[in-house]
Amino acid sequence: MRKPGNSRRRYVLVFNATTLIVLRELGRMDMVEAIRRLGYVSIVIPRGVRNEFLRAGIDIAIPSNNMFDDEELMEDLLLDIPRSLGEGERHAIAIAYSLTQRLGQDTVVVVVTDDKRARSKCRELGVKVFGTLGLIEFAKKHGVISKEEALKLLDLLPDTSLYVTEELLGEARARIRQQDI
Repeated sequence: MRKPGNSRRRYVLVFNATTLIVLRELGRMDMVEAIRRLGYVSIVIPRGVRNEFLRAGIDIAIPSNNMFDDEELMEDLLLDIPRSLGEGERHAIAIAYSLTQRLGQDTVVVVVTDDKRARSKCRELGVKVFGTLGLIEFAKKHGVISKEEALKLLDLLPDTSLYVTEELLGEARARIRQQDI
């Protein structure tokens, strides 16, 4: 097993609002910045996601490595993503799809969303996706949080706006308990 920080693999996590909302409810928005500080993970918070928060009167002060800001190309990519998805979901999927096509195999691009329709569209396009549970597992696996912290966050999830079954929580707990570090 690779130790945190020794990974040759790079990650780009493209966030949608849903997971950020849950992290905010948990009081753990700091986890996003801690993940970014790993050095081999870039965080992208699309303009559409920031706009959704601003319209709600919330400033999310999370630095973003926005590698993708070409308005014209973004509009072309958005044409293939259903308008029934929100602005944030559409931007996150378009950016992740583009980065997946442009970056090499040593970079894993992931859309981080709990939105069921957005996750389905990601899979249809061949874009990797995980949600809050996956982000907690990622943070644990890469040494950002301890096993105890990860399990506590999973225990607190039913008190947030995220709908998650006890079965899924149990599976996530089992995966976290199996991790070595």
